Amino acid sequence: MISEIKPGTFHGSCVDFEGKSILAIGPSGCGKSTLALNLVALGGILVSDDQVILSTDANGVIVSPPKTILGQIEARNIGILACPYVDMSRLNLVIDLTETAQCRLPEIHTVKIGAHYVEVIAGFDVANLPIAAKLLNLYGRGQATGSVT
Repeated sequence: MISEIKPGTFHGSCVDFEGKSILAIGPSGCGKSTLALNLVALGGILVSDDQVILSTDANGVIVSPPKTILGQIEARNIGILACPYVDMSRLNLVIDLTETAQCRLPEIHTVKIGAHYVEVIAGFDVANLPIAAKLLNLYGRGQATGSVT
């Protein structure tokens, strides 16, 4: 699992939900834009597709789009689409699309960005990843014991 990302321009796609964003990372063709499109379909707002700018302040990690690709997202085999966007969000969750979860209830991992730590999850071949990522981003984790009645 990735352990550190340096602030600056980074290869990834990012979607905001209520001021908290999800950043998908991995090499070209791994599904970053597809995940971003699915998150937008679930009510998220695009921050940036393909590249993001990461910076930090006292409150955490800020993610923003490069000016050259504002409001643009790629749909593979369709092309570049216009998309509503926000110009800044707080990074809350990183999804590494090259990593596979090692067990059903994996340990919680973080990635260091500047002086801050952000949760990172393995996203390769995860069933219902867009929905699970949205819920984790917005509401956090529940307890692994018991059920809702």
